[in-house]
Amino acid sequence: MPGSGDDNANPDDPNDTVTDEEYENDSGFFPSDLPSVAQCDPFEQDCPSGEKCVPYDPSGLDWSANKCVEVRGDGQAGDACRYAGTLDGSDDCGPETLCWDVLPVEGEAIGVCTPFCEGTLQSPRCSGQTSCLTANDGSINVCVDSCDPLIQACGDGLGCFFVSGDFRCVFTAGEIPVGEPCGAANDCAPGGICAPSQALPACSASACCTSLCDVTNPQCALENTECTELFAEGTAPPEHVDVGSCIVPE
Repeated sequence: MPGSGDDNANPDDPNDTVTDEEYENDSGFFPSDLPSVAQCDPFEQDCPSGEKCVPYDPSGLDWSANKCVEVRGDGQAGDACRYAGTLDGSDDCGPETLCWDVLPVEGEAIGVCTPFCEGTLQSPRCSGQTSCLTANDGSINVCVDSCDPLIQACGDGLGCFFVSGDFRCVFTAGEIPVGEPCGAANDCAPGGICAPSQALPACSASACCTSLCDVTNPQCALENTECTELFAEGTAPPEHVDVGSCIVPE
């Protein structure tokens, strides 16, 4: 998906570490400069009987709107699904799920039926080991698997990236290697992160990929970088206190 943003640090301070607010606002994941267009509410699922509220792309640029579409199948969470494309927005999942993590397979767009979040945009809820991924003012709203970025145990075509306030399994957009320019949170190859150029020893663009690392066993292959805590002091979730990124030391 198109996008741009800072995915590791405050752009005004190349040695600053990330906060939830910075990632929420600047991750670049599914960004849209267009106002959200809502024919329905994906949290309320307030469409007529036999329909569901899904994100779609009215502009050819991004999923910036919601509309009611016919429920065309009965796929449950975890089932494979067929997706009709971002302009149409429909799929063959049941009324409580959306076809997500879509990849081209033998000429078809194949994904996985993924539950919609419950609650509200301000207080979303998901069950099990999943968390709510929202983007574009809530036009996108799905419960995706939480993950450990140092293990990278997501499925095929997916990586563990920090998007919408948590580490989640989402599709890899670019598989860009360390040291190469990037724009969105999921541009880099799994295990990498898109960092502003000020935080790196050499970067030919406004941001480039660097490696995530374990601060309890710091190792960085990128020359002149050190494994630095990813989150600002005192803000790391308990399960991610060991996560760092390879950036220029202070």
